[in-house]
Amino acid sequence: MSETILLPLRNYRPWAEAVAGAAAAVESSDVTALLLHVFDEEERASTRANIDDDGSMTVDDLAARKSGIVAAREILQDAGVSVEVRGREQVETTADSILTVSDEADVDRLYLYGRKRSPTGKAVFGSTLQRVLLNATVPVTVVPSNVTG
Repeated sequence: MSETILLPLRNYRPWAEAVAGAAAAVESSDVTALLLHVFDEEERASTRANIDDDGSMTVDDLAARKSGIVAAREILQDAGVSVEVRGREQVETTADSILTVSDEADVDRLYLYGRKRSPTGKAVFGSTLQRVLLNATVPVTVVPSNVTG
């Protein structure tokens, strides 16, 4: 039975590479990695304006062109992991979008990036990370900021 992991990724290549590298190091080749990019309205519009002249691309197609997704896909495919890309227009918070996709896709695990924080900020995770950790119905792996792809 194949399992599915979810990697919600920002369009920041080093973070995407770190998360993909961590997942590739522990997952087997019978896993499908679902790479998710959540677009806010402004980012979706600017991405569409930059790469979709005729407006025919789906939000999944737009997500597949984001540099963080491209980098993560390469790392995971090189490790023998099957990859699917999903884009989602943000109609709720980013955390709620991640949780919704996690439930809809019936994923088995989540991989998230944990940004470096100041000593005060370490007491509380970022709001997206915290909300996902507290509300996910599957195990969540947080890749620390000192891990590189």
